[in-house]
Amino acid sequence: MNRRLSIILIMLVALLSASLAEARELYIIPSAIGKVRNKEKDRHKTELETILKDKEFKKALRKGVLGFLRRAAAKNEGVNIKRAGFKTKFDPESILIPLLFVDNVISFVDKFGSEEQALYKGSVYIGINFLLFQAKSESLVYSAPMLVSVPYLNKTKNFSLTPLAGQIRAAIVEFFTDRKRLKPDAQDELGNCLADLEYLFSTKTCEIKNITLSKGTIKRIRNVDKYKSLAQMLASQALSQDHLVLPPKSRFPAIRRGLHAAVSMFGVSFQQGAEKSGFSERDNVYQTEMRMPKPEIIYGLTVKTGTRDNDLGPYIERNYTTAAYLQGGGEIIKCIKGVEVTLAKRHTTVSDVHFYNSLINALSDLDTCKK
Repeated sequence: MNRRLSIILIMLVALLSASLAEARELYIIPSAIGKVRNKEKDRHKTELETILKDKEFKKALRKGVLGFLRRAAAKNEGVNIKRAGFKTKFDPESILIPLLFVDNVISFVDKFGSEEQALYKGSVYIGINFLLFQAKSESLVYSAPMLVSVPYLNKTKNFSLTPLAGQIRAAIVEFFTDRKRLKPDAQDELGNCLADLEYLFSTKTCEIKNITLSKGTIKRIRNVDKYKSLAQMLASQALSQDHLVLPPKSRFPAIRRGLHAAVSMFGVSFQQGAEKSGFSERDNVYQTEMRMPKPEIIYGLTVKTGTRDNDLGPYIERNYTTAAYLQGGGEIIKCIKGVEVTLAKRHTTVSDVHFYNSLINALSDLDTCKK
């Protein structure tokens, strides 16, 4: 009898030890915000940096990111997400580093009315990457591309982002506070990642490399480079529901700088490129090497566009149709959507804005596409 009791006690201790071993506390440090890419001398760069430096926005963003991760962590008992502060001990295994990088700012406007009473209307698209790293190895454990769109209406073409500041900040925070943002499967994936930070390295990772436009699309679109940029951002956001979408390699140096700056709050500096991770002889230097998983699937994106007009007398009913084909990993995802727009024949000029709206509709939900 005593022997049986001893065996039961040993088993209970083992079970309790296992559950305690699984329980973990992860600390989130304040989100670092990276700068916008400036390949084309983006005139919005300074404005956007000013907008994102707002103190109240940073507080709301940190609170939103914390809630975003806590909702996913709730899928696993024993995983607690806490807010790190200056008094938090630097434990590289428990520290998560969130980075928010603005990749691009794209603006397109239509010009309405006569030359004397011209009115400009359109949208500003801001492409952002939300990345989550573990401090111990600087390993990427989660990635969520996001696209923020804000409407524009004014009497001048050379507009600034400043009047749109509130909308931009609200749209970014909403990404993390909207409880319907992640599909159940995607939320489970993130929850599993937080329970086991090596988890996502064993799931499908992808990258979009080649974007091809049809000859007709190249003729119709006035700014092909901007159209391709938006297509890549949209496709990345759509794929991120099922895959770990990797950021462009061109962002790696900036990401590395962001990581190092983010942990400086602990009084710790990184020594990059070390073969072994851990503290060196200098107590305030942590040796590490940034790890990015290799893409298992390389996607190519092909886009075709077309228009069809229906004459309504003083107006034209125009259909803007976009067909987007994502091909990779042995599968083809075919998305076709159209946008119906009624235009006055006195309409001065028509920009690419309706082609952009059609492209957004086509790539907004891959579940509705043919596979």
